Amino acid sequence: MTVIDVILKDIETHLFDDWLVEQLAERHHYSTFHFGRLFKRQIGQTLGEYVRLRRLSVSATLLRDGVDLLEVALMCGYQSQEAYTRAFKGLYHLPPRKYVKLMELMTNKEMIQMEEQHVEGWFLSGSHAGSYTLKTDSEIVHQGRSSGKISFTSDTEEAGMFGTMMQSIQATAYREKRIMVAGFLRTEAVERAAIWFRVDDVHGDPVQFDNMTNRGLTGDQDWTYCACVLDVPLEAASLHFGVLLEGSGTVWADSFICHEVQTSIPSTNQLPQEILPLHPTNLSFDVII
Repeated sequence: MTVIDVILKDIETHLFDDWLVEQLAERHHYSTFHFGRLFKRQIGQTLGEYVRLRRLSVSATLLRDGVDLLEVALMCGYQSQEAYTRAFKGLYHLPPRKYVKLMELMTNKEMIQMEEQHVEGWFLSGSHAGSYTLKTDSEIVHQGRSSGKISFTSDTEEAGMFGTMMQSIQATAYREKRIMVAGFLRTEAVERAAIWFRVDDVHGDPVQFDNMTNRGLTGDQDWTYCACVLDVPLEAASLHFGVLLEGSGTVWADSFICHEVQTSIPSTNQLPQEILPLHPTNLSFDVII
């Protein structure tokens, strides 16, 4: 388990504790400044913003479960119901009570129709794409209003089959940079799930690749931070990344980031890199090994 994994687990355990934001750095033996840089570099958000959004997302579930609005507001660290309502409305575009009422009025069929609409920016692929479905989920969420969800839906399973929800983008803005693709995954009865990231050249050949071969998730896992870090060379033409589901099960994905990181963060590239000699050798063929 990495340092950031330990920190995120600690946040989830103490999500609603008053001391969390102010004392978390000291709790993990970091200065406030260094801890803030580490967290922002890995997660793409400040600690305060991350905790605020996680509390709001969890609070939406508590409200749907019937917990009193004022109690939820105080749990989330707001001094008044009105302050919490403003924050909630900023995220969900509805005040809490109207949000809960809307969720109660929506039938299962309406929820399914809403979630099966086109998922902007993402598409379904894989060896057996027809055996998987891609949709959004407004109930199981890490941050914000919804998560992405890929599920195995076929009656038959074949060896080696997989599905993925993915994106493909041009490499132009990322060349000669070290890029991290990271996000949070939650799994249910999966054989294996992971984030993957690939850099291709103009011929479509991969020059950098990582699919978390030795770091994937199995079985049932709560929200887990996953990351791939690759160098994008000058000859790169395209970047491809997504969520991999091997075999059966369901995986939710949320809170993705794709940004440049410092070279102090190790690459997770799995492709062998051939290192050529700097100068010609044995041009006379006289060297015998």
